Amino acid sequence: MGAGSPHGNRKSNNGFGFRALRAPRSHRFSSLVRNRRPCHRVARQTMANFSPHQLSNPRANVFILVNLGCEMLYVIDQRLKAQQIAQDKSVQVIHDVTSVLLEPKFIDSLLNGSKHNSAQLLTAEHCKFMLNDIATCSLMRLDEQSMSKLWNLMTMVYKWQLFVSRYQHHLLEITFRHLEAINRLYPDAKRHMLIDFTKNTLLDFWNASGEDAQLSIYQTNRAWLQCFNTKISLLIRMGFQAMDGSFIRDVDQDYYAEYVESAGDNIYAKSAEQRERQQREPNSMDQLAAQLNINPPQSEDLQPINARQFQQQFEQAFGNVLFNDTADSSAGCEFVQLQPTTSASSPEKVATTMSRGGSLLNQNLLDLYSKMP
Repeated sequence: MGAGSPHGNRKSNNGFGFRALRAPRSHRFSSLVRNRRPCHRVARQTMANFSPHQLSNPRANVFILVNLGCEMLYVIDQRLKAQQIAQDKSVQVIHDVTSVLLEPKFIDSLLNGSKHNSAQLLTAEHCKFMLNDIATCSLMRLDEQSMSKLWNLMTMVYKWQLFVSRYQHHLLEITFRHLEAINRLYPDAKRHMLIDFTKNTLLDFWNASGEDAQLSIYQTNRAWLQCFNTKISLLIRMGFQAMDGSFIRDVDQDYYAEYVESAGDNIYAKSAEQRERQQREPNSMDQLAAQLNINPPQSEDLQPINARQFQQQFEQAFGNVLFNDTADSSAGCEFVQLQPTTSASSPEKVATTMSRGGSLLNQNLLDLYSKMP
């Protein structure tokens, strides 16, 4: 294969590789590889080359909802930990939200509904309403301000992930990374099977769509996110976003390629790990300096910047990356008080009631989608 061929290297120019896309069954993976090889020829057309109809493909609905829903789970998990919620409640929230988001009947309704001649692309209002219902299906609720912040994080991080992508098959890779990442949040066998089923369902849908439809789905996802332009302090601090809200394509940082290659992973967990590494490095240098008996410089002009203090000042200026970590922050992700168990209400009865509530929510979401024009 010639050096100029776009298929000469199994990893694309921006680092997205085949190894990141793991379908549960090998023959499905092989099918995906066969279907996507010709995609390099056309995928980098700009959105200006597409008609309004091609940029409003309703088959994109399921990818918009699933990817935004996974980003929502990342933030919810971060808030549960930051507010030191008991682990049993945290596990229940994550499991409940995941189960409703990936309910097979709900996913099927999105897929089948998008194939009708009268199908339409979901609006931002529809998606926000549905994801708010999904987020509050368990033990917690969100006030309007917190939901607004959550929505900004979900949309802007997903928009950045598609911004750094290059070809339509990257949409499926980002989706699969999202699903694999939420599978690592308090994993259990039931959720693992549910996520595998979702991956298989989406993979079948993607392969059956054909190359032109795949490109249209990808560009529709990108076009759908164009109206969002919120500044996110995490992205600004990492150098991925400018102060006018636009994204920066080539960031001169060693870690940039790592984030691009893993677009779809939990960016909050990854950035926390990065900060921990950066905090350990100065400690290592201080220990080395002590061993070498090097005295610190006395001149104020030579004093290094206190990175932690600078970061705190920066976040105070632009707002916390998520919700305010103050004593009142629990109001943003407040848990509904569980009813105490009484003699007339056994644990089995309480569990049955909660299960029925989840099923009712699923049915409400299905009814909502079926009534959409």
